[in-house]
Amino acid sequence: MKHGFLELRDLVRSRTIIRVMRYLFPLLLCLVGLPAFAQPTTGEFPFEEGETLKYDLKWSIFHVGYATMQVEEFGDYEGEPAWHFSFRVRTNSFADAFFKVRTRIDTWVSEDLTRTLFYKEKKREGKTRRDIEVVFDWENREAVYSNFGEKREPVALPEGPVLDPVGAVYHFRAIPPRKGGDYVFTVTDGKKAVTVSLPVESEKRIKVKAGKFNTFKIQPETGELGGVFEKSDDSEVNLWFSSEGSIYPVQVEGEVAVGSFWARLKEAEIRKPENPE
Repeated sequence: MKHGFLELRDLVRSRTIIRVMRYLFPLLLCLVGLPAFAQPTTGEFPFEEGETLKYDLKWSIFHVGYATMQVEEFGDYEGEPAWHFSFRVRTNSFADAFFKVRTRIDTWVSEDLTRTLFYKEKKREGKTRRDIEVVFDWENREAVYSNFGEKREPVALPEGPVLDPVGAVYHFRAIPPRKGGDYVFTVTDGKKAVTVSLPVESEKRIKVKAGKFNTFKIQPETGELGGVFEKSDDSEVNLWFSSEGSIYPVQVEGEVAVGSFWARLKEAEIRKPENPE
C-alpha cells in the first residue's frame, strides 16, 4: 500500500493525475458525437430537463473523484430555442490533497441537436485557471475560442452538423446505436475540429452502482486526440452505452499510455435544474 501511495505521489508530481482528471471523463465526451448520416427527431429524445447522471472516477486502484452530466432548463440562446447541458468534474477529499479539481462546462445546443450555439468552461485545476468561451458563427461556419477574453484565430467548421464534446453526447443518445454500425462525426472544442470514428461492437450486460444495463461496447479511434489518450501497443479504451431506454453513457474503462482508469455511472435521476455556478 505504501508503494501504491508513493506511486500516486510521483504521478501527481509529474502532473499525470491532473491530465487524467482533466481528460478521463471528457474522453467520453470527446469521442461521442453525431453520425453524419442520421439526425434525431425533435420531441423524441431519450432525456428530459432535470436529468442528472453521476459518475465515480477511478485512477489505478484509487477513487479520485466524481463527474456529473445534467440537462438544465430548456430555454433559448439569443432568441433561438436551445438545450442547456452541463458537465462537472471534481476530485474527492483524497485527491484534493494532491491536486484539487473543480471544473464545469456549460453548452447551449440547437433544439434539433445539430449545432452548438455557445460553449463555456470554467476550469479550476490546481493552480490552473481558465475561463473559456467558444462563440459559434453559423452563417460563416466558424468558431472563435477565447480564454479570459483573449481570442484565438477562428476555426473553420465543416458542412453538416457540428457540436462541442458535451452536446455531442446528447446527440448520440438521441440516435440509438446499432451493433455493427460505424459512426463518423465531427466534434470541436473551438481550437480544432476533429473527425472521429466510433465503431459499435459487442453487446454486454454490465452492473454498476446505478443498476444493471444491457449495453453496446464501443472502441473508439482516438485519432488526433493523442496526449493522455495516446495508446501504447497493448492498450485500448472502451465505452459502454446502454442499448435501450434512456441510452445512458454507463461506463468508460481502459488502459492508455499513463495507466488504467474508469468512470462508472453511480446514479441517474430527474431533479430540478440548477443555475450555473
